[in-house]
Amino acid sequence: MFLKNLRGSDEARHGRDFWERHAQHDPLWAILSDPTKKGRKWPLAEFFETGEREISVALHTVAACGLTINRRTALDFGCGVGRLTQALARHFDSAVGVDISPTMIRLAEKLNHDQERVRYVANARDDIRIFDANTFDFIYSEKVLQHVAPASTCRYLPEFVRTLRRGGVLVFQLPSHQRPVDEQGPFSGTPMPDDAYRARIEVYDAPQTATAPSAEIIVRGAVTNVSGHPWSSDYGPLNVANHWYDRSGKTTLVRDDGRTLLPPRQAPGETVEFELAVKAPMGIGEFRCEIDLVHEAVCWFADRGSSSVTFPVRVGTEARSADNDIAAPVAPAPSIVAEDLYAELPRDPKEPGGIPMFCVHRNEVVQLLRASGAEIVRIDEDWNGGKHLVGYRYVVRK
Repeated sequence: MFLKNLRGSDEARHGRDFWERHAQHDPLWAILSDPTKKGRKWPLAEFFETGEREISVALHTVAACGLTINRRTALDFGCGVGRLTQALARHFDSAVGVDISPTMIRLAEKLNHDQERVRYVANARDDIRIFDANTFDFIYSEKVLQHVAPASTCRYLPEFVRTLRRGGVLVFQLPSHQRPVDEQGPFSGTPMPDDAYRARIEVYDAPQTATAPSAEIIVRGAVTNVSGHPWSSDYGPLNVANHWYDRSGKTTLVRDDGRTLLPPRQAPGETVEFELAVKAPMGIGEFRCEIDLVHEAVCWFADRGSSSVTFPVRVGTEARSADNDIAAPVAPAPSIVAEDLYAELPRDPKEPGGIPMFCVHRNEVVQLLRASGAEIVRIDEDWNGGKHLVGYRYVVRK
């Protein structure tokens, strides 16, 4: 991906024709650009599972802000083939996906396994006037606005607020500006051989008593390279890291938390000890903490079939939170296989070229939202734009 000058950008490249070329070339990779999945290699079930995890994390973040969302109607802006729309439908009475590409919408309809609650709309305008004011309780947009020309993004943001109901919540991410070179650090990674992602993780020291909400917890343990390949920082940073789940272990609440860097080289069979600082969830109740390894900007080891370690953590008191007792329903597997999805697309489509990256400065975003009558509840740093850009995730209430 590359960054284009904010004022000299060519908005036509972000129109329907540009995204149509990507939709017909490699639609799943255009939505979720895992370097190992390029060339129509995304398994459909795995692709949609990433959407389930992402929406779980997003809704937990909203709840952690002390916000309550009415669960009537949600909008997935820049929906692609419905990866997040389908997940939203399991938390809301209905979900709408909107996208600029007719091919994406056609594929989304083909993959729609909940037609009573999910609908898709093609919209080539740089507004969403196709929706009435006060329509949605929740609007979500991830890895979309960073590929939209800034002038259009600045028209979309007030539109999001207009279409929210009073008390509705908007969550989106967007790069703000270029990161200084001395602050970029090692972020990009090169994939290792698939069978190199094999680790044995042991946890020696985990909390045995209740901890306070948001308290720091120190987890100690060891990691053994049980693959036949050396792990090397030449491929990019490898970290011990963690996720947080609800009490059932089925619903992801926090996808990214603590990090501890592994040594620059770890030979097959070699064991190293680690100390990982994690942050307890903000809620009260029982949770599960999963310790895994992450190859930054490439993959989590568990996603490649490696084993991880999970242990329970009580936060606050013995009492369990009702929200944490409820596991999200498991998403039905897509009713078609990937080969059928691609059957109607060109067999050997022309490479559509790189996907540009754009920025709208945080100050301008804040000004636009406030002028539209929105309250900015939370702003977190976001790395979806890559190491070269400073980005943010915004939680906004009308």
